[in-house]
Amino acid sequence: MAAGTKTAGTKTAGTKAAETKRQNFNITPEQETELARLRETLDAPSAKDAILRAVRIVEAIARQTRRGGRLYVHDASGQAQRLIIPELELAEETGWQFLTARPHAWRRQLWVKGRKLPAAVVWTDWRVNGGTVEEIADNWGLPRAATEEALRYGETHQDLLRMEAEEEKQRLAEGL
Repeated sequence: MAAGTKTAGTKTAGTKAAETKRQNFNITPEQETELARLRETLDAPSAKDAILRAVRIVEAIARQTRRGGRLYVHDASGQAQRLIIPELELAEETGWQFLTARPHAWRRQLWVKGRKLPAAVVWTDWRVNGGTVEEIADNWGLPRAATEEALRYGETHQDLLRMEAEEEKQRLAEGL
């Protein structure tokens, strides 16, 4: 049994003992504030109920994204904008010869195979500094075809890359 977990039997009317587990964990004051906001947002009677409701919502969204679904929100003017949740985005490995998925806590973008180099870094370098495919390939020590593929990936996955860049900025600001 995991540390911080206690099991207790409880009796319910007309049924045999049901197993329940007590989950104990420490939270920072900031996390406590986040839980309070979540509880208020979901109109939950307790922090436990808020967490369980949030889990169910995330599971439902994850099921849809695994089936190829996309999540959109509409702004006040009715304009639809894709909402990307990096943790729920599927890594797209099919169709890429030089790019591959890597396990990461929250990044879902692809990386150049055999290198610790996100495809977005190659694409961003090209966007910021310009240059020919050959110059970018030389700069990163990549074959021309791998560079072209990284640039194509960056162009076709701008929403994901933008979302991950924002996530990284937020994490840096929070000291994570």
